[in-house]
Amino acid sequence: APGYRNLFPEDLSGQKKKLIRMLAFVVKSVEWSDEDWKNDVNPDEHLMLVVLALGRRHTHLYRVPKEAYAVVGEALMWTLLQGLGDALDPKTRGAWALLYELLSKTMMMAGAVEVEGDVSAADAERNGEAALLTQMASAGIDEARPGIGEELS
Repeated sequence: APGYRNLFPEDLSGQKKKLIRMLAFVVKSVEWSDEDWKNDVNPDEHLMLVVLALGRRHTHLYRVPKEAYAVVGEALMWTLLQGLGDALDPKTRGAWALLYELLSKTMMMAGAVEVEGDVSAADAERNGEAALLTQMASAGIDEARPGIGEELS
């Protein structure tokens, strides 16, 4: 949506990689076995804690309005349809829609909490990137190749 273009840098290649990494991590996390869910998770590698931190950054540092989440959800579903075609059957589409709803609501709830202290966007970005890479490594996701074609590199 053109109205949100100013929230992103001119070169979107970094954004694209971050989104792909996060989606790969989320998918890997929700595919955990029942046994995996019983184990304690390091707070730095916990999916919901990471999503909460992501929500706080998007609200307080990047100033992403709540209305943008619906637009992003629509764009995600359109992108999945373009990429998956007929493989995006109603069951798969419903699963993605439910997952995005859970993630976006969690992010918005985190953004509704006031944050004390002064953290720069650069520091938050660096900390978020480091946490995501740690999570991906612990989930067995290759940072250089999260299961997506080379054209995204």
